[in-house]
Amino acid sequence: MLDATVNTISVKDSLEFDAKGNPVKYLQYTFFIADHGPFTEKFYSGEQFPDAISKRINDRVLQLREIGVLPKG
Repeated sequence: MLDATVNTISVKDSLEFDAKGNPVKYLQYTFFIADHGPFTEKFYSGEQFPDAISKRINDRVLQLREIGVLPKG
């Protein structure tokens, strides 16, 4: 579950190329945390599990709390 401060989430299929020119698909999540952002996270095929997605986005919330941008929850 995402932190309550996470909002306006957009998810889209995206594509980039590796060093050999091979296409690599990923999901791009764009979101705001409270009034801050937008933030973008890329999730490749082995990372597209709900727990992994929630953890990485919530880790960004914790980073903002640790540096004092967000109040401590």
